[in-house]
Amino acid sequence: MRRHFIEDDPKHGVVSAGCAGMAPAIRIGPQGGEERSRAARFLARVDDRLPGLADDAARRAFLDRQLAGWEHRYARFIATEGASEPIVDPADPPQAGDFLLTITGLAARRIELGAGDAGGDDD
Repeated sequence: MRRHFIEDDPKHGVVSAGCAGMAPAIRIGPQGGEERSRAARFLARVDDRLPGLADDAARRAFLDRQLAGWEHRYARFIATEGASEPIVDPADPPQAGDFLLTITGLAARRIELGAGDAGGDDD
């Protein structure tokens, strides 16, 4: 399994995320003065968790569950016009882009692991 990365981009204040040996899957600029966005921080935690799982099948299943959960949260967020997510910091409320960056990052990690039946539906 290739190691994912989150690192500073040569462009000041931009964070790149992707898989080692590949072009970055996402680039995230600073939001609200933060060094890393919500999505980048979450994906860093996922990257820390993945190597601790037993094998690629377990990693695929974990990522499939994460994707399903985030897609559900995003659909609910859109349907409720943002009311479904708590606002922890009024200066930086959750945005649709936070969900899309997170889903994209999770999908990139899942694709990297390749095909394999994790018990999910392929529809």
